[in-house]
Amino acid sequence: KQFGLASLRLGRELEEDFVFTVEPGIYFIPELIKQWREENKFIEYINYDELEKYLDFGGMRYEGDFLVTKSGNRRLGKEMVKYPEEIEKIREKAFK
Repeated sequence: KQFGLASLRLGRELEEDFVFTVEPGIYFIPELIKQWREENKFIEYINYDELEKYLDFGGMRYEGDFLVTKSGNRRLGKEMVKYPEEIEKIREKAFK
């Protein structure tokens, strides 16, 4: 029932050899943000003044598959970039 937690879908303990996908994302939907701001909705969670800076951004999503191991976990596939500097390097190469 708490804002921001409606889509958590794993309600069991992880076991060795499970494979799961982690796919957090953030999406900026101007119409919805404007509506919520006007309704003073979720003001305890959202800084609407700060959010204004990102209304034309769209959004992004990170996806990664992981294997649960005896000692922790291991990412499957290539490691994804996470930081702005890494993303900019890839973007610069692509547009040369």
